Amino acid sequence: MDQHPLPPAGQPPEPAAPRSRGALALAVVSAVAIAAGTLGAGVYASKDSLVWQRILGTEAVRESVRTPADELLPLLDSASLAATSKAADTNPKLRAEWVATREMLNRHVVLLTPSALPSAGDPAAQSTDPSASPSRTQTPAEAKAFAERLASAGVALVDEALDAPAQESRSLAGAGFELTMQARNLLRAAGGTQEQLEKLPAPKPASAAAGASGSSAGSSTGPSDLPKFMLSGCPAGTDSILPEPAASSPDGTGVNGPGQESGKALGQVADAAYRLGYAYNVAGARTAGTVREGAWDRSRSLVELGAAIERQFAGVGECDPLRQPAYRLPDDAVANPLDAARSGEEQLALLLRDAAATQEGDARAFLLQRSWDQGLHARQVTGKIPDFTRIGGAAADSAKESDGETAQETAGEPAP
Repeated sequence: MDQHPLPPAGQPPEPAAPRSRGALALAVVSAVAIAAGTLGAGVYASKDSLVWQRILGTEAVRESVRTPADELLPLLDSASLAATSKAADTNPKLRAEWVATREMLNRHVVLLTPSALPSAGDPAAQSTDPSASPSRTQTPAEAKAFAERLASAGVALVDEALDAPAQESRSLAGAGFELTMQARNLLRAAGGTQEQLEKLPAPKPASAAAGASGSSAGSSTGPSDLPKFMLSGCPAGTDSILPEPAASSPDGTGVNGPGQESGKALGQVADAAYRLGYAYNVAGARTAGTVREGAWDRSRSLVELGAAIERQFAGVGECDPLRQPAYRLPDDAVANPLDAARSGEEQLALLLRDAAATQEGDARAFLLQRSWDQGLHARQVTGKIPDFTRIGGAAADSAKESDGETAQETAGEPAP
């Protein structure tokens, strides 16, 4: 039988010729090149992102660093909620301290972190009406925990003030002092014991040059206890044989030395200490018993502080003496001698804080510690926290102007 060939459709296909290795390699290279180009374009487009900056390591990574002042806004939010709680139903005093805490934090947020306000809304619009509708019950335990947070935030602000530029140091330290003292008020209103109050964080910026960090505002201050201050010149209004101090830099410090205002600031501290010492000396003479002894002890410690500071001006030039032969006392000094003397405690705390901003290192730490101790003393004898948002020098000037208008002159030497 004859063999017939299969029809074309039924014949098996011939195997395809194998592709050369060169063509395969070319295809692989092309794919890699396309992928690399796509990746490179993506990297270039995202080169400013933090992720790619970390991967490439070719540019500095811009990361936001939190500062102690950044803690103020979260604290304000918590205090605002607590101030509208039902605490007033059972503890009106605690409610009042929550409101005071909110107002204090609100003020310092405006001063230190104003850029944070838009995201948190207008703080001025927050209700301070005690009859505002309560949201929930605020327990004393929560107030005690918040007091710990508030005091820790205040201490952190004071620590940052140690190395901050002059103006910023003054603001940070003042805010820190106020927050730490308000934490004590809040804790006491929540039923905190004296032991709990003493365990709250407290500023301790002073180093060995300042002596024991726990010294009170009324402790004796001899010439060996003070660090060496940087003085730009004699206090304002005195003569000096030195040339004019160097121009100051934008942060308030001299180009080649201490702050240009250091002489004036420390002169105001010494003058205020002398004035306050004299007021207590007069108060002691018009009281009796332990009150008299306490007034005279306070007078001696204040005069020693003023004298110790004034002695350091001997190395500056021929400055006029800061101790005056006569001082003016308030009109009510005769009827209320001790209250009249205590009215100057707040001013001295502010002046010490302002003087600290003109110093560096141990000198700044010492003055900040003295300002904290002085502020605590002022709070104890006057019943209120010193307003550290004010400028001490301005307060001193206004006090002197007020003295000239409303006070009577009392001649005599300050306490020896």
